[in-house]
Amino acid sequence: MKLNIKPDCGNAPKRALVKDLTCYFASNEIEKAIGLLDTNITWTLVGDKTISGIKPFRTVLQVMRQNKVQELTIYSIITHGKEAAVNGEMVLEDGSTLGFSDFYEFTSAKGTRVKAIVSYLVSKNHA
Repeated sequence: MKLNIKPDCGNAPKRALVKDLTCYFASNEIEKAIGLLDTNITWTLVGDKTISGIKPFRTVLQVMRQNKVQELTIYSIITHGKEAAVNGEMVLEDGSTLGFSDFYEFTSAKGTRVKAIVSYLVSKNHA
């Protein structure tokens, strides 16, 4: 997988964690991603569904890994207190491109475990 990440996207511990987590999701490194999540994780896929708990989260990631990411671009990562946001785009194996924004809530201000994620995905391919 090709990575395009601005150099300043990993200058602080929480920014580095969000960058790593985004890369783990994109490269299907599910167990590495799971290691950064609270066991009671909530993942809201806006306009689709909400997943609650680590086991359902793992199952959804396993289904999503069928269309592999060929290229990941991270445009920015913003952190403040117990929250963080990342935006970028992914080019998938089937040639489609998805723009994304993920909003993270950590279990504490230290930011070592994620307890909630809200994801917005938009197809950038037009017919």
